[in-house]
Amino acid sequence: MLLKNSDGWSKVLVYLWGGLLNVILGILLIANPQTILVIISFVIGFWLIFKGGEQIKRALHLRKINSAVWKRVLTLGIIMIVLAAVLLWHPEIIGFTIVVWTSLAFIIIGIIRMYLAYRLKDIK
Repeated sequence: MLLKNSDGWSKVLVYLWGGLLNVILGILLIANPQTILVIISFVIGFWLIFKGGEQIKRALHLRKINSAVWKRVLTLGIIMIVLAAVLLWHPEIIGFTIVVWTSLAFIIIGIIRMYLAYRLKDIK
């Protein structure tokens, strides 16, 4: 069996404490979504700025070699940078839904781990 209770309560306690930690983290995220919202929005915003810059650089290279698609690539890079600016200016646009789903995932994982801890105490 994959999960054996070979030394008594050690694995039960690992799942129990891990589950409690997951539930607490999920509740904290729901209670204070602004912090995670800002962090996630900044990460995605700065990533989009970086990727938009890459697209603009690629478009300029494509223009040098007379490629027909350079204008579309340049437009995509500019749109990515504008989108990044909007996300950095209004982090609630992307962050709120991510925070809710992440919080629910932590709570569900925690409940499952606590259930496993409960079930593991009976395995010998």
